Amino acid sequence: MTRQFIAALLSLSLGFSAMSTARARADEDVVKIIAGLALLGILANAAKDRNREVVTQNQHRPRYSKPNRPRQTKKVAPRRCLREQWTHRGKRDVYGARCMENRAQHALPRNCKRQVETRRGVRNFYTPNCLRKNGWNA
Repeated sequence: MTRQFIAALLSLSLGFSAMSTARARADEDVVKIIAGLALLGILANAAKDRNREVVTQNQHRPRYSKPNRPRQTKKVAPRRCLREQWTHRGKRDVYGARCMENRAQHALPRNCKRQVETRRGVRNFYTPNCLRKNGWNA
C-alpha cells in the first residue's frame, strides 16, 4: 500500500512540475496533463503487478507438507496356500511354506514356520493361529 501511495505522489509531482508558472499555450498544458496521467497509470499498474506476483508466490509455497508414506496394505494369507496336513496332533489346516513364500506380498514371520516329518519327507508350513497373532488375516 505504501508503494502505491509513493508511486502516486511521484507521478503527481512529475505531472505538476511539468507545468511552469510562465504563461503557456493551452495545447502544451493539455499535453502535459495527459502525459502526467499516463505516467500515473503506468506506475500504478506496475505496482499492482508487483503485488500480484508476491501474493501468487506465497500462495503456492506449501506450509507444512507431510512426506508421502506408502499405504499399508493388509497382510492377507493367500487362500490357495491353505492345505490339510497330518501332524502329531491330527489333521490340521495349515498354509504351505513354499506357496506362502512365493505368493505372500509381505515378509512372513520366522517364528511361525513349523516342520513336520511325514512319509514323504519333511514338510514346512505356517499355522493360521500364529499368522493371526502376527497381524495376518488367515
